[in-house]
Amino acid sequence: MIKKLSGLCFLTIAFLAGCKKPDSSVGIGNLPNEDMLSLVTFDTLSLEMITVREDSLKTDELSSAVLGRVFHPRIGTVKASFATQLRLDYPNVDFGLNPVADSISLRLKYTGDAFGTFTPHQIIIRQLEDTLVLDSAYYSNFDPIVAPGSLVDPQQPPVSLKPSGQVITSTDTTSSELVVAMDMVFAQSLLDLDSSVYSSNDSWLRHFPGIVVSSTSGYGACGIDISSGSSVMRLHYHNDVDTTFFDYEISPLSARVNMFSHEFVSSLEDVNSLSPEEAFVPGGDLLYIMSGSGVKIKLDIPYIESLNDSLSSDRAVLKAELIIPLDEHYYDPRYPAHEQLFVVVEDEEGNFISTPDQFGGIGIGGTFDSSTKEYKFNISRTVQHILNRGTGIGYGPFSPDEDVPPLYIVSSRAGIAIQGVVLKGTDVDEKRARLVLTCSH
Repeated sequence: MIKKLSGLCFLTIAFLAGCKKPDSSVGIGNLPNEDMLSLVTFDTLSLEMITVREDSLKTDELSSAVLGRVFHPRIGTVKASFATQLRLDYPNVDFGLNPVADSISLRLKYTGDAFGTFTPHQIIIRQLEDTLVLDSAYYSNFDPIVAPGSLVDPQQPPVSLKPSGQVITSTDTTSSELVVAMDMVFAQSLLDLDSSVYSSNDSWLRHFPGIVVSSTSGYGACGIDISSGSSVMRLHYHNDVDTTFFDYEISPLSARVNMFSHEFVSSLEDVNSLSPEEAFVPGGDLLYIMSGSGVKIKLDIPYIESLNDSLSSDRAVLKAELIIPLDEHYYDPRYPAHEQLFVVVEDEEGNFISTPDQFGGIGIGGTFDSSTKEYKFNISRTVQHILNRGTGIGYGPFSPDEDVPPLYIVSSRAGIAIQGVVLKGTDVDEKRARLVLTCSH
């Protein structure tokens, strides 16, 4: 579970609050007429930013899974797998007289997402020993108990996980799929089951709780559709009178969970051996974000409330823009930056919740600006609520009765992608991570 971080030693930057008349670079064109308001801009506010390791991430019942392994040269290796139930296409199936298995395969529909560079993988499919429960919470560090051996056909060759585009038929256009041949002894055992096993999905799932799908020995990862019923285990068979097939579906009702593991390198290597509460890297030079419950950025604005001493009681935050530039040094286009990052806040129980800016008309932003190579976040309402604490007015986690909680900057597709980004820290050149604050005075 996500836990509160404590006991961290921060690299504190000396506080400097510079004042100047605002210019267009902070969006004054969208603010009230300068003649009507006395405005002041602070652009050297002290920030404390560190990279911290994620504990775990809730990843059950998501729309897609990730399968494969990706090495990000500046962050590390991420392995992705998933566990899921396979539900009956329909109950009370009758396989007919003397059914004989012809083939069985796991057919996983690609979402089109592709991550990293691709080399062949050996796919492993294992049977779950314990059933998953649809209304239970599962996390990215889930380690299920599985039966020994793999259900994959021993003759199945290694495969590339790179989606091959769309399949166009006479009636439809669909995403391509990954097809993995499965063991024929297993296939025949399904046909030989007592008919009572197929009387309902409950009976079936008691007999066959589900599968875990993972890969070995290759690189590259793909997105897999696990919510529409398009991914199936398909059993082809014939009996005395017919030849047909039956599907066991990964349906919207299938309990399922995405799982990730990380091995960090370079500046992040030390966090491999530390607990999440201890694992952090100072953010003066560089900051890191990796999806899949990897690493995130923790942000504190330590002296922000002291601005109340120099502002009137009627002060208002007109714009608070957090700007975090991409570090382009050794940037590798094979591992593109996130299209968007999120800013969240931690409540008193250690859970992540939305900031007040998520509900504003302007929105919090966080989309990557490819022209400036920056992420920009509007945290105006958040800063306003922090300043208001001294007046007894607060919002949720920014209550006057509690310490100001940290903000976190995280991946926007944390549970369904393998994406990492390296950003500039708070101590580098003028193009550094910074907060530009414009207030009425």
